[in-house]
Amino acid sequence: MTADEYVRWVKFWLDDLPWSTRNELLSELRGHLAELPEGTDLRTLGTPEQYATDLRAAAGLERRRGVVAFLRARRPRNLVLAAVALTLIGLAVGAVVWIDSYQPIVFAGGTQLPLDSKPTPGAAGVTVAFRKGRPFEYGISIHNDERFTVRVLGVPRSVTDFYSGQLLMSKDQTGRMNELPLVRFHPFDMKPGSFRWLLFKGAYACTTGAGHDTAITWEAIPVRFGFLWRTGTARIPLDQPLTFTFPKSCPPATR
Repeated sequence: MTADEYVRWVKFWLDDLPWSTRNELLSELRGHLAELPEGTDLRTLGTPEQYATDLRAAAGLERRRGVVAFLRARRPRNLVLAAVALTLIGLAVGAVVWIDSYQPIVFAGGTQLPLDSKPTPGAAGVTVAFRKGRPFEYGISIHNDERFTVRVLGVPRSVTDFYSGQLLMSKDQTGRMNELPLVRFHPFDMKPGSFRWLLFKGAYACTTGAGHDTAITWEAIPVRFGFLWRTGTARIPLDQPLTFTFPKSCPPATR
């Protein structure tokens, strides 16, 4: 066993001691080993475990256990680096969680109801009777009420059941809230504080099928958006529910 190996093993058996105390004892051991004649058999000093026990006894040091003892036995620089690393990991995890939950798109207070809609009897909202082939329009205004820009990607097709036509959009309406002029929807960046109109325009159509006397209610419009690496869906609550009634059956077209 070389002198360096002997020191490493003694260090192992003193691993519970405070870092500064352990280093002081090991420094004394290195000095002692350096004074020995070359080729000295280190076994004459006893095993590293026994030598460590003798050092403890001479210094009046008992074996330490527990979290505090473990931390005190670590080099201060390493503790600082570990604390910094854990802090950075915590910040990174927090950032990922925040990005995954970030949803700044909200209802902006403006609604364009179908022209033939009427107040729903005995309930909140409005009702419109489905008439296949007749014109249909429904629009809402949205607002980015947070600090970062998001990219609005569109409205999932499920929202446009019983409707065929185009999804339209306005230009940035910040400060005027007039939906005109409208253009065909395309993905756009929505800056903080900005407003837009989204408008469904087309005709009633049988897409998924509905039976006689069926009623279907919209209470929110899902809007797809992207923020950094994440793509999510914001459910924009309507200011009042919109119910579709079907006086006649409406089976989907067969192919």
